[in-house]
Amino acid sequence: MVRLRAHISRFALAVVLFSLAAFAVAVPPAAATQNVPGGPLVRSDTTPFAPSQQILDARWTTGRFDPPANQAGDILPTVWTEDGSSYVLMDDGGVDAPAASAFWRQSFARITGTPPNLSFQHVGNPTSPPARTWSQIGGDIDKDDGPLGPYYSTGFVEAGGVFYATQQRNWDWDDNGLFTGLAGVAYSRDGGKTWHSGGKGFPAPLGNLTFVDHGGRGGVFPDGYLYAIGTEREFNASKLLLGRVRPGVANVTDPARWQWLAGYRTGADGKRTPIWSSSLASATGVMSWNSHITYPQMTYDAPLHRYLLTFTYSYSSDPPAVWSGGAELVILDAPTPWGPFSFVARSRDFGPSNGYGAGFPSQWISSDGRTLWLKWAANFVGCQKGLDCSGKYGFNLAHVQLTVAPKRKPTAIARLRAPVLYALSASFPLLLALMLGRSRARSIRAALRRPDQR
Repeated sequence: MVRLRAHISRFALAVVLFSLAAFAVAVPPAAATQNVPGGPLVRSDTTPFAPSQQILDARWTTGRFDPPANQAGDILPTVWTEDGSSYVLMDDGGVDAPAASAFWRQSFARITGTPPNLSFQHVGNPTSPPARTWSQIGGDIDKDDGPLGPYYSTGFVEAGGVFYATQQRNWDWDDNGLFTGLAGVAYSRDGGKTWHSGGKGFPAPLGNLTFVDHGGRGGVFPDGYLYAIGTEREFNASKLLLGRVRPGVANVTDPARWQWLAGYRTGADGKRTPIWSSSLASATGVMSWNSHITYPQMTYDAPLHRYLLTFTYSYSSDPPAVWSGGAELVILDAPTPWGPFSFVARSRDFGPSNGYGAGFPSQWISSDGRTLWLKWAANFVGCQKGLDCSGKYGFNLAHVQLTVAPKRKPTAIARLRAPVLYALSASFPLLLALMLGRSRARSIRAALRRPDQR
């Protein structure tokens, strides 16, 4: 979501890319040439996080699949609704735009099919608001619009049949500045066809607030909350915040009803329990890595009982190289949304070479949790000279295989312990009866030996 006002805006360049895609031959993704997603997924750990003891390795098992020719856009939060449908939110893009060079500020699509053969269908009235070309808005991105209004959006979730999506305030994107908060959280009661503003702003540093995929249909966790993560800036942020809120329009759209992770309490058993605060100013990061977190997304891999946190970071933190000088994918895992996080794998020159918004939609995780599909966007302002710029500005896909630590086999003593305990428990009533019988017999014999006291 960066505009280079001194040179060329991200929107304008995205228009060019989308225009070229619109004139391309429509080839189903599965038939497309499988280009590389980036460098190999490797286990060598250059992060500040200890290697995972649960997930031992990750590797690409396919190349990269291009988006379909009728789809473009980025960030791409992908939702699995309670009725089993899949939807995606796209910024600076859309599906089946009426003109080759027209875009919506943000828009929604329903996804059908299974990866890599996916189809995208625009949700809502494509003429209200209409997609606009760069010339139609006079080069002023603030005149661009979408169903959520003149805002970008990164957070998208469904709960109880209601869709929710964030509305970001503008920030200094020329300098990759700090986020300035949310104008609100919008909601839709008709599957994303029409939207209503929540009308209550959320303070900085919120901006790219992104809901956590809880690993199943709908967004509500078993504890009754929706969870969301966010950082303080768009590219190469340093701290990951975690919030939660009860579902319902009155709750999700009201910042006063959200809670933020503000620390931990350690019990006698050594386990960490999160401390929640209604004050965003009291929030502490669930993890931090100085200038290394771009568009994080988190998914619960239910069969593995692990949370997978994906993000990228740019090799340079200085504009414009922060957007075009290459980026690296990082995959972490944790037992809870609040950590502790450990390192799984990384991929150099991911995208290639400027990938971002990477995530594992839970509807495409296998029943054993070990094979997944990663989606991402790439290269919204192109690449620096010498880099592979084949990653597309749209819904890229690649298949990932995880290697999981084997379950520990019980020791010989542990194998004997269970049957012994069972035998003891099964024979306890008989032993008790025998003990009581012997005690009664001793009492009778003692009474018989006693002299007559009468």
